[in-house]
Amino acid sequence: MLRIQKNTLVTDLSKSQVEIRQLEIDWYSNNYATITSQAMMLAGFAFAQLTTPMPEDYPSPLLLELSYLGLTSSCIGFELCAIIASNFLSTWAPSLALRGKTGVLDLHRAVDAMRDYQVIAFGLFIAGWLLFFLSSIFQLWIYFPRNVALVMTFPMTGFGLATMYFLDSLTRQLWLSDSEAVSGRVGHFHAYEHIADLDDAMITERGGGPIAKNIEGGVTGLCPLHEELPDMEAFVPRKAAEREADDLASERSTDRASWRAPARAALGYSPSDSRELSRRWH
Repeated sequence: MLRIQKNTLVTDLSKSQVEIRQLEIDWYSNNYATITSQAMMLAGFAFAQLTTPMPEDYPSPLLLELSYLGLTSSCIGFELCAIIASNFLSTWAPSLALRGKTGVLDLHRAVDAMRDYQVIAFGLFIAGWLLFFLSSIFQLWIYFPRNVALVMTFPMTGFGLATMYFLDSLTRQLWLSDSEAVSGRVGHFHAYEHIADLDDAMITERGGGPIAKNIEGGVTGLCPLHEELPDMEAFVPRKAAEREADDLASERSTDRASWRAPARAALGYSPSDSRELSRRWH
């Protein structure tokens, strides 16, 4: 009973830690979903710019057109990288945490991977946004007259600088470094994180423990309790009728011994006389 209670306690503690880490996985998954949706929208805008034909009425300088096409193509590339990274992480990381062979260790590895690559995915999205903004300014000088492009460049540049300022300000106020952030991993449970799937260890060969333990001609898995006993029949409980018969026989033998001893003493028989009579009788 104590062993079962201790194992139950360890299981409950591990489940509590898993629930805490599940909150982290959900948070990272929501972040990656947001990055994916925004990056898809921005990549669509950039692709629409890329497929728009160049004006033929007043051709622009070749260097300007090449810069515009290069910035637009780079924006699409950065956003596609952010989309692919976010989709892979939001798909494979929860799968590893849920179905990993090493259990809690795979859960920690999945959370760590989602944490480390989140900065990269977000950086790819921001880089694509900056390139899209620059390509939009170049687009003004290609599709509009110079006086109109000059007037529209100043507000576009002002909005871009304001966005970068707010981005930097929010990052400074809300950013948490790895040393300041609280992790859902409990260090005191490290010893219990190496417990794998018990059913897998007892039944299958990949579980790590030896299988094919021949006991009475059968095949069973790893079970140290059975290995300690010399006879497997000790695990078979006796019937209640057999136990009652054994108890009754024990009581009768005790009663016989209790009334035979005073009777022999009254008749003057000693234990040696009883043994001599028994020897002569046989």
